[in-house]
Amino acid sequence: LGVEALKRKGGTIVVQGEMKEFPNFPLERVTVKFITIKSARGHSYKACELALAQLASKRFALEKVTTHRFGLKDVDLAIKSVGGQGVPDVIHASLLPWK
Repeated sequence: LGVEALKRKGGTIVVQGEMKEFPNFPLERVTVKFITIKSARGHSYKACELALAQLASKRFALEKVTTHRFGLKDVDLAIKSVGGQGVPDVIHASLLPWK
């Protein structure tokens, strides 16, 4: 999904995880699009501070990132939907405890 979401050639994708293998990884697409892959493991306090500053700046329309909102009673449906087995077309789901 990340490889297809990257629109321009020569972009960078940052991945995080500890899987030994990733079956069906689109290596050819990575090569054709000149994509750089970087690995991330954890984050620093400074990185959190910078992220919070970006969020507080309102520079980015982050409300557009969430495609679906679920209440706590629908956590199972939210997880299934993000995994492609629940509500269709979910890109990012937010859990709203008060909903």
